[in-house]
Amino acid sequence: MFAGPAGVGKCVTGETPVVTSDGIEQIGSVVGDADGFEAPEDGLEVLTFDGDSSFEYVEPSHVFGKEAEGLVRVTTRDGNESVLTPEHKLLTVDEDGLEWVPAGDMGAGTRVVRPHTTPLPDGDSRLDWVGSMEGDRTFVHVSESFAEEHEIPIEQSYVGKKKRVVAGLRRGEAVTDIAAAADTTAKVVREYRRTLDRNLEATSTTCSLSFLRTLGVSRDELKRHVDSIQYVARNNRRSEPITPPWELTPELARFIGLAVSEAHLRGGRVKFYNTDEQLLDEFETAAETVFDADVRHGEQQGVPYRELGNRTLTHLVESCFDVFDGATDGSGIGSKLLLGDDESRRAFLQAVFDAEGHVTEQGIIEVTQKNEGLITLVSYLLSGFGIPSRRKQVRKAATNGSGTKREYHTLYVSSARHLRQFEERVGFTLETKAERLAANADKTPNPNNDTIPAQNAVDTLSEGLHLTKSEYVPETLNPDSPGRETYLAALDELLDAASAKLDTAQEVLERLDRLSADLTAAAGVPATWVTQREALEPIETRKGLEADIGVRTDRLLEYADGRRTPESDRAVAIMETLDGSTEVDLDRVRTTLGDSIEQLGVSYNHVAEGTAMRGTEVISLLKGGNDLESLPKFRTVADRIQSIAVEMLSEDVLGALTTLHTLVESDLYFDTVESVEVVDESRRVYDLTVPETRNYVAGDVPTVMHNTTAASAIAKELYGDDWRENFLELNASDERGIDVVRDRIKSFARSSFGGYDYRVIFLDEADALTSDAQGALRRTMEQFSNNTRFILSCNYSSQIIDPIQSRCAVFRFSPLVDEAVAAQVHEIAETEGIEVTDDGVDALVYAADGDMRKAINGLQAAAVMGETVDEEAVFAITSTARPEEIKEMVDLALEGDFTQARSRLDHLLTEVGIAGGDIIDQLHRSVWEFDIPDRAAVQLMDRVGEADYRITAGANEQVQLEALLASLALDDEE
Repeated sequence: MFAGPAGVGKCVTGETPVVTSDGIEQIGSVVGDADGFEAPEDGLEVLTFDGDSSFEYVEPSHVFGKEAEGLVRVTTRDGNESVLTPEHKLLTVDEDGLEWVPAGDMGAGTRVVRPHTTPLPDGDSRLDWVGSMEGDRTFVHVSESFAEEHEIPIEQSYVGKKKRVVAGLRRGEAVTDIAAAADTTAKVVREYRRTLDRNLEATSTTCSLSFLRTLGVSRDELKRHVDSIQYVARNNRRSEPITPPWELTPELARFIGLAVSEAHLRGGRVKFYNTDEQLLDEFETAAETVFDADVRHGEQQGVPYRELGNRTLTHLVESCFDVFDGATDGSGIGSKLLLGDDESRRAFLQAVFDAEGHVTEQGIIEVTQKNEGLITLVSYLLSGFGIPSRRKQVRKAATNGSGTKREYHTLYVSSARHLRQFEERVGFTLETKAERLAANADKTPNPNNDTIPAQNAVDTLSEGLHLTKSEYVPETLNPDSPGRETYLAALDELLDAASAKLDTAQEVLERLDRLSADLTAAAGVPATWVTQREALEPIETRKGLEADIGVRTDRLLEYADGRRTPESDRAVAIMETLDGSTEVDLDRVRTTLGDSIEQLGVSYNHVAEGTAMRGTEVISLLKGGNDLESLPKFRTVADRIQSIAVEMLSEDVLGALTTLHTLVESDLYFDTVESVEVVDESRRVYDLTVPETRNYVAGDVPTVMHNTTAASAIAKELYGDDWRENFLELNASDERGIDVVRDRIKSFARSSFGGYDYRVIFLDEADALTSDAQGALRRTMEQFSNNTRFILSCNYSSQIIDPIQSRCAVFRFSPLVDEAVAAQVHEIAETEGIEVTDDGVDALVYAADGDMRKAINGLQAAAVMGETVDEEAVFAITSTARPEEIKEMVDLALEGDFTQARSRLDHLLTEVGIAGGDIIDQLHRSVWEFDIPDRAAVQLMDRVGEADYRITAGANEQVQLEALLASLALDDEE
């Protein structure tokens, strides 16, 4: 059930990074200009947690965007800062396992879930410089055979006017025509012809990238025939050519890592600053090896650098690697690097940490950058290798010798365990840094750096399955917040033992089922003995038995006349020998029951609980030598064992097993919320609708986010093109009687349909249904629960009867902010050609009070009344009092002038035509906007509440409102 005004989603702001199949992008770029729900781009996939134990890439069904107010900023220990709507849920963990919690309900200490190892998109190492670089400014040098085969014309060697002139000369056009087409003079054309030293009919081994694209040549053929590329400025000035890379290789990734971490990109130049000679040499070698580019040496304020003055190179890396966009204050983060293979990702990380990273005296790896996007990229890449990281903002001086202090973003890898993972999976290539890393990685890890809440499910599982908790979970662990890895390893062993115990419980139940006949036979032995013992009286019978079972004839006679009763095994042997009708294997019964108790791991005293027996009696019964009357107790013990096994398979135990299994198998890491603050300004927010899982991975550090949809979006997702046939929408304010439930709703629910498990009925404004209609609706919901699902929206959930609320999941929405209502009014007015004044918009916003439908209805009605929708028209058509009129009436009453206050009230009721209930509502809305003392405001609220109650109960509106004003006037006199 959705409670509250419509149109309120659960969203994040546009700068939030999100993992997609195309890499890592800001969610604002992924969603685009969507207004409300829209279809996503084809092929888009986002990373989602399946709720069981794994992450996967799934196509979202919708994207969503809108303006919103009342946002909250959630900041975590690991440096994740997300601005979200309060309803937006994050996956959290507490002592009861994983749970989705709205951002507005979280506080300091809430543990939020991150992927420990983030599955990055499947690698695509191809570089598409052909499609990314500027077509008209990039020249491509190809082989002669390629030029001849594709007849590349000679003018392709030039740009601008000269290109158009040479093309005209080649085609034999008149000089004047060429000049006109090229927007130049005939003199210039002749000069070009005079200085042209090439055969106009010859083919060119140089062409623009735009021309190359028109040839439709395969990538493999281009790789064979492209020799180099070259950037050409508008004045025909050409940068030095470079050899273009076709794949993202570890060598190229390392060059990009060095360049983006320590280099300055300005126009056509790249300056790489560093004091380490090895890194300077590596940068130079990479530039020469990958691009065949020339490198210049220099020094600035004592800091050495290597410089590439090559616009071709900078244009290529900026076009193919959006991480450079972030380095130049753009929004790019680094999708291409996220799509690389593991070796290229590792090489990039090594370069960044070699250039900017260091190991502190406290044993923490730090890397600091001005580029926030680079830190986000590094965080995700590290998570791809299963290395958790943290981040925060710091102020420090630049490393280029300028001494200027500015805001930087620092990423940390702490804890000896995480350092060891970094050493094994990434590492430094610089010897001094590698040695310092190794020394700190060998230290004993601090378990408090990576913890998890101790799980109540451990106790549930241990107690329910009679496992000794301390055998699996070491008592040395922190009882409230143990180290994650050690604790999860212990839980893994506990789960193995629990799974084995559950299998045992199932086997025990099956064995007891097979033992049922023997138990029944054993229970019947005493009664059978009483009826058959007289058969022992004949001496011949007793002599035969003496020979068969070794019992003296005189003792058998005592059995026959009841003076003695044999123990159970002897009685069974006697009866079987007499007529063979008694078939019971008491040894099998004892063995089966004893083995079952031992395998279940329960004590004999526990087996005896709830019976009339003691634990020692159970032991005696199963050891043999039982008296005859004890045989029915085998059934008692078997029933008790069965009960214990069933308890082990209870819903609570299985739920605890699932909770722990999800934590152990999911490879999750747990961050901690440090603060949740309200954001004052409105912002545009975005969301992604992921079918089934309803979540996606996003944030400055990878975090699992939730998403929500509205009723129609749900229907479209469920039924696709068939949604209209399987979706009934009713407005209960228009169709509120019991007949609607009996006729339309029941008819739709019971009508036949195929292909789907159920239909959906959407009741808008369900709080308008009468009590009888709601009672009938409840019965209908129960009757058709197997094939129909109900979605109810309402303004006041308290108006929905409890039996219906108990059958619904309730989602509460906040009202629309004034700016959102105003923006929608402007858009509708512009589309419909309605002239509306600014004060008219303000009046509509005031009358709507966050309800977009009221604003639209008011706009429509006011537009019919006149050519221009202004403040006067809106207040008249909506029967809304001006705020100043309400204030004047209240002020007069508070000042003791009841007569004038009553006159203003009469004007509003009779001349303006406002209902008494609406005046009460406006008074309630306006109380805190009045410039009156707090005491007076409290008095007014008290009187408003009393009058509202009386009017709702059926009292006369005017009498109650006059009484309200009178009480305020009397309070003033007192």
